[in-house]
Amino acid sequence: MKNQLDRIEWKVDQILASLASMNTAHMPRVEVSEKATEEEGQVGNTLYRLTIKQHGTLQMLLDGKSNFDIAQRFGVSEDTAKVYVRTIAKKYGVNTRAQIVGATLEEFNSISDDVYQRISGGLPKDWHSNFSEPDPFADLYARKKHEPKSQSPR
Repeated sequence: MKNQLDRIEWKVDQILASLASMNTAHMPRVEVSEKATEEEGQVGNTLYRLTIKQHGTLQMLLDGKSNFDIAQRFGVSEDTAKVYVRTIAKKYGVNTRAQIVGATLEEFNSISDDVYQRISGGLPKDWHSNFSEPDPFADLYARKKHEPKSQSPR
């Protein structure tokens, strides 16, 4: 069963990578459900509502990366990476990785680099494609596990 699921995930990743590299002019746009937009109070521009880590995850999804790849990049478990993906899907009112790509690709490609960096909390639009270790942007999305929260003076 695990091998079959691995093959299915691999196929989905290949489809997502193909979608991400295609010209989107002829692709149908996946619409965000009306209920989701009413609940969130904003139509379109969902990129503004993503966290820094979700922006990084989205960039990896648009490149067809797997949950394993996302987990490795952020130093978390695959289950945590799945939570990142599900949260993005929920914000867009969709259910699958392919629908996330369909719902976000046009919006992602149409936003300028400067605007994207401002709305993503400082993460550049090409963060994933130009990733290198050590990641100079890790402080934006990494949580320092061993440092206590700073307390305000009394």
